[in-house]
Amino acid sequence: MLKKIFLTLFFLSFIVLGCGGIWLYRAIVVEPGSELSPEYIEKILGRESQVYYSDGVTKLGVFFDTAHRQYVRYSEIPSDFINALVAAEDKRYFEHFGFDLLGILRAMVANFRAGRVVQGGSTLTQQTAKNLFKRKERSYQEKLKELLLALRLEYHYSKEKILEFYANQFYVSGIGHGLGVAARYYFDKKPSQLTLAECAFIAGSVKRPSAYNPFIQKTPEGVEKAKARGRIRLRYVLGKMRETGRIDTRAYNKALAGGLSFRHGRVGFSLDYPMELVREAVSSPALQAALYAKNIDNIATAGVRVITTVDKALQEKTLAALRSELSRLDVRLRGYSREAVQDELSGLDYTGDDKLKKGAFLFATITAIQGKAEDLQIEVAFDKNLGTAIIDAEGLSRMVLASVRYAKNRWAKATPQDLNAFLKELKVGDRVWASVKSVGRAGAATRCALEKYPLIQGGALVLQQGRIRSVAGGSENRFLNRAIYSPRTMGSVFKPPVYTAALQLGWNSTDLLNNERCFFVYQGQPYFPRPDHQSPHSRVSMSWAGVHSENVASIWLLAHLCDKLSAPQFREVAEHVGLAPRRIDGEREPYSVYSARIRDRYGILVNRDILREAAFYQAVSTLETDFIFEDRMEEYKRLRELHYGQNFALFKEKIKGLLAKEKRSAQAQQARINEYQLRLSLLQDSYLLEQGLLPEFKVLKQQIEGLVGDPFPDLRRITPSASGCSLYVNTVSNTFSFQRRPSHQENMVPVNYPGLLSWLERMQPEGRQRFWQGVRINNNLSAATLELVRGQLEHEYEKLLKAQPYAFDTLAKIPDFRLTVGLFYLRALCQELGVNSKLEPVLSFPLGSNVVTLLEAVRLYEGLVTGEVTSFSAGTEDEGGDVLAIIDRIESADGRVLYQNTGNRKIVVDKKTRLAVGSILENIMKFGTGRRAKQIVHLPATEDAVKAEEEELLALEVPLLGKTGTANNYTNAAFIGYLPQIGADGISMTLEDGFAIGTYVGFDDNTSMRRNSSHITGAAGALPTWAAIVNVLLDGQGYSERLDPVDLSFYGLGIKRSVLGQINVGVDAGSGVVTQPLQMVDELSRGVPSIMTFGKKSLSGLLIPERSFSPFWRLGPAEKNPVQP
Repeated sequence: MLKKIFLTLFFLSFIVLGCGGIWLYRAIVVEPGSELSPEYIEKILGRESQVYYSDGVTKLGVFFDTAHRQYVRYSEIPSDFINALVAAEDKRYFEHFGFDLLGILRAMVANFRAGRVVQGGSTLTQQTAKNLFKRKERSYQEKLKELLLALRLEYHYSKEKILEFYANQFYVSGIGHGLGVAARYYFDKKPSQLTLAECAFIAGSVKRPSAYNPFIQKTPEGVEKAKARGRIRLRYVLGKMRETGRIDTRAYNKALAGGLSFRHGRVGFSLDYPMELVREAVSSPALQAALYAKNIDNIATAGVRVITTVDKALQEKTLAALRSELSRLDVRLRGYSREAVQDELSGLDYTGDDKLKKGAFLFATITAIQGKAEDLQIEVAFDKNLGTAIIDAEGLSRMVLASVRYAKNRWAKATPQDLNAFLKELKVGDRVWASVKSVGRAGAATRCALEKYPLIQGGALVLQQGRIRSVAGGSENRFLNRAIYSPRTMGSVFKPPVYTAALQLGWNSTDLLNNERCFFVYQGQPYFPRPDHQSPHSRVSMSWAGVHSENVASIWLLAHLCDKLSAPQFREVAEHVGLAPRRIDGEREPYSVYSARIRDRYGILVNRDILREAAFYQAVSTLETDFIFEDRMEEYKRLRELHYGQNFALFKEKIKGLLAKEKRSAQAQQARINEYQLRLSLLQDSYLLEQGLLPEFKVLKQQIEGLVGDPFPDLRRITPSASGCSLYVNTVSNTFSFQRRPSHQENMVPVNYPGLLSWLERMQPEGRQRFWQGVRINNNLSAATLELVRGQLEHEYEKLLKAQPYAFDTLAKIPDFRLTVGLFYLRALCQELGVNSKLEPVLSFPLGSNVVTLLEAVRLYEGLVTGEVTSFSAGTEDEGGDVLAIIDRIESADGRVLYQNTGNRKIVVDKKTRLAVGSILENIMKFGTGRRAKQIVHLPATEDAVKAEEEELLALEVPLLGKTGTANNYTNAAFIGYLPQIGADGISMTLEDGFAIGTYVGFDDNTSMRRNSSHITGAAGALPTWAAIVNVLLDGQGYSERLDPVDLSFYGLGIKRSVLGQINVGVDAGSGVVTQPLQMVDELSRGVPSIMTFGKKSLSGLLIPERSFSPFWRLGPAEKNPVQP
């Protein structure tokens, strides 16, 4: 019975195997399918990936086209590459029939032991099948199908042909695919010229090209990491080659010793700025991982559709606006000399745009010059057989005016004589650069404007909810994208982040800031910030510090950033910036570890001198109520602004040395001498100095008191003090001062001692005592105040001595520590707002001492205005979050969405703070450094508007927000701002879904943009391009069509903000100080100086400012939400 069952099963198995074998034979040999045909495979290898503008219809470009493919036949593939590929990926390739059972079992064991996937079992044939024919999903069914395709390939093609397919289909970092492209891309060689090490590197990089590619990294650290990973991978591949006998030890050592010399070769044509960003985006690990999850293992053969976030019209006009301004600025700074222009153009390898259309910048040759003045016509013939055009007087006007200002001054106007003089720089046969203003139709000539190909460069960028709507990275529209990758010093662009941090930490935008020349001592060094203009106001409000871009006031605010915090609030901030004792695994950081960290890493030193200084400032704070009670707030203000004076003698000696050196120099500059002298004068007073004069003053007092009542006083008993101080009287205020001989103080004269004695004799003892207590020491604090402070200081000092020097409560009273906490908070806030560049926490932060990219600056301002920041990756730089901002989605050839770039939006700035910051940025545009935009930005008239409506629209002032930024020595000029959207009501604007716009100009080598009276600031150099882009948006986004001109003519156009209890208070036009009594101003009264803030009116009619504590981390993850595409 058993025997029959066994035989039955045997025959059934034989039949099943036989049928299966027949099926496999037919599937593999007889009917493999059309997809195995050479024509079909060549079609796959020739697939292109289309890239589209944001509309998903208009083509932006294409990847993997014929210009980015170099098919290499097997006979042309170096044997070293074949050996490296087989050794690294499939050492039994030439022995198996498409799959390797031993390899699969070996991989299963290795993965089981590791507890994760560490080794794959796919053969090169299977990988080729997977890359050529794609998987629909990751399943056993698809895996079996892949295996069947591998068997088909093995039967119908030789091993060599399959390797040829493989070598021509692997992905090479967005630029193309295959060995030919890789050899040129990494080493600028043909495949036949590759060394053993180079072959091994390329073979080892086919699985993760982005990980080993040094050319796509944007920081020196990233480049080194990629090269290090490449060296590790190279050693692995060479080791496998030696292990399998494909090379010997000598070749192994020689290859390792020779290493890799990367040389970026040119593959195909140069991509424009958007396409280059798309290329980098599709090469990013984040996007590749997302596609891998959708079964796209090799984008090079997937034939996908990439839809970007870029608006076509906006992109073209952004580039044109930047080019036009760079052309003008170059003439302003370098002039237009025929000889120089021709020499520079002859050395260019850049050939200009490829199409004749409005806004294109083309190279041309002058063929004729006819007429004069208004009848002038310059005929030019474009390169690349793009036709001819006319440049008339209007087309020369911008270059003429810029040339006049180059030769004369920045205020000069052009005359007809200047036009004739400029024409001498143009001759028939000259090469010129021209911008197309209109393309001729129906017999009309194409009209152009003369431009100058610039050495000065720049960038322009438009973001909307973190997405790139347009980007221009220079004049050539190729290679280095300065808007994304060029770190620049952005100057005062970094003042608004300081105001934002202050508002979050308890300040109010109406608070008054010190704007007088002063200095700050931080970590034992003095810092003397200098204003870039003379301000008549010693005090300005925070808002007006932004309006007039006040350097001193902004740095003063940064130095006092934590002044409004309570002790618990200060500890919370310190904890979040890593400066409080940490908790690790529930345990508090030991005191010894914490103190060493604060001292050694952050440079916070605590000794007796430091504690005395801390005690002084603590005493000043404690005594405030005493001064209020005694109605002596004027003197308390002087006390509060007085430096302690530690190491002032050393500071003065150093500055005196610099002053003496400058005076001896043959190139001595009076401005520098004046600056050193001013610094010395600022160091002439301090608490330690005044306290040091107090004993001398007491001696003088005793000498004079000893003569009171003497009928024959001997004035010789009044001896000079050791420091040369004596009594002086102010003839206007009748106040007395014990000081050295005044040099610049008006109305101060020496006291007449006989007269003083006579006056004192008539006083009662109590009166004389009040007199001596009221005498100012060094013309500042009274003797009584110094005695009061000294007593309180000693009390505070004793308390500090009893505590551990590096206990947090002690550190919270150390000025350096408090300032460090404020600096670290500002840095953390900027990082939360999208700045990934390294930021140094220094006092010059508001002046732009750090370098950032334009993209980071624009993203920062979008966050300041809207409170929200959108990121498109997990946050690490290597994941390509910046470039992913240009991708909207990726679709398969049949329209399936493979990748949707939803991004992640987080709230960083609370509603009240963003409202107050928005008011500051709007005031800058109305009354400050950005006010020039009002002359340039206008709502466009609609096609069907009647003349009256058109005039009303043009007359409306568009609410804008922004800030200028001018780097030190005029090496960079920037403007970053925000254009609000039209509100749903059609009569207002809203900050939701608006456009963040940034522009900058500057030489790549940071040459100063200054010549004679011309110096290029943010307002003069970057604002014109910014305003031009705003006008493009107003027109292209249909702003006028969505507004109601009837209601606007009555109400005006303003920004509609959430009702949060804000008030709009009137202020002084010069200083921004709140008017007294308090006046409320209508938000739509745009010409009236005002500050939108929070607070209430006191019974006496004064503003009581509201203060809040709203650091960015308090918003919590609950307020984060995904961005809808």
